[in-house]
Amino acid sequence: MTAPEAVDWNLALKIGRAVAGTGPPTNAALRDEVRSDFNDFVKVSDGLVTDFTGLRPAEPAGRPIVVDRAGWIAVNIEGFRGLLKPLGERFSGLRAGGKLGRSAMGLQLGLLLGYLSQKVLGQYDLLLASGGAGKVYFVGPNIVAAERRWKFEPKDFRLWIALHEVTHRTQFAAVPWLRDHVGGLIEQYISTAEIDVKRVREAMSNIKDILLQGPAAWKQVNLLTLFLSPAQLEIVTKMQSLMTVVEGHGNFVMDRVGAEQISTFSDMKEALMAQRERTSIAERTLQKAMGLDMKYAQYSQGEAFIAAVADTSGMDGVNLVWERAENLPTLPELADPKTWLARVLREEPAV
Repeated sequence: MTAPEAVDWNLALKIGRAVAGTGPPTNAALRDEVRSDFNDFVKVSDGLVTDFTGLRPAEPAGRPIVVDRAGWIAVNIEGFRGLLKPLGERFSGLRAGGKLGRSAMGLQLGLLLGYLSQKVLGQYDLLLASGGAGKVYFVGPNIVAAERRWKFEPKDFRLWIALHEVTHRTQFAAVPWLRDHVGGLIEQYISTAEIDVKRVREAMSNIKDILLQGPAAWKQVNLLTLFLSPAQLEIVTKMQSLMTVVEGHGNFVMDRVGAEQISTFSDMKEALMAQRERTSIAERTLQKAMGLDMKYAQYSQGEAFIAAVADTSGMDGVNLVWERAENLPTLPELADPKTWLARVLREEPAV
């Protein structure tokens, strides 16, 4: 007997597409141009990123996939479905939630993906659930919308975005242990998942107390972590430090190479940074509720860490991060690159 799904995936897809919208109007010629540009720029970025980082994947990046918002939602739902399958099997004997619970999860996931599909420009899909080297995706309508809004030179902007996603692809394709390490953390998290009514009640009580303390208290707490067991919290902390490095390294490489190769780089960077500062209070509140504020903080902290190491030790020093899992910085070390560098140099295995 097939175990029930943890999420109503069809509902998630339907809600996501309804929220996403279609983006700006385009014609067939423009869509063909965008696909052709990214096919070229992924190849170019592959060489630029390898030369800059010193990381060398066994195979070159494959042909990228340009999708619309609905296509991006469908890709991510399939990814979530594969990752969450073990969780559904684990709790298959429990009736808690039932159809209503699956519908609620589908609604929440659909709303999240619908919102994100309006923002995402590109994505490296690691394909943890199904195996494989992963694929690079670009969301065509969002890229065209950004180019029109800020009057970017299209080919410059597309190359810049390609550099970021190819850097992520290079990280995982050139570092043999990294993919399995991420997969292992996810498996550990799922294996520690449990329905603990007592913990849920305690978390709800703590949330009520925090809400009563006002906005100053809310800003200091990630409410989602209140539901985690100690084992899960430890895993989430490890994943957070890892993703901070991955995202920060991606931004660092994207910007350093972009500054060298793209004539309008500084104008594009300035425009996007100014836009982030102008984000409305309502949208910032929504982003915080979805945990996206943590992602933006990851970009900033991770990039500062990588830049500090590069400035003192070059890319050879940066690449110590990728030598082995034990070299990954802890959250405290991300704020103190010198301490991290001293540790990994001291602990380097003898040749």
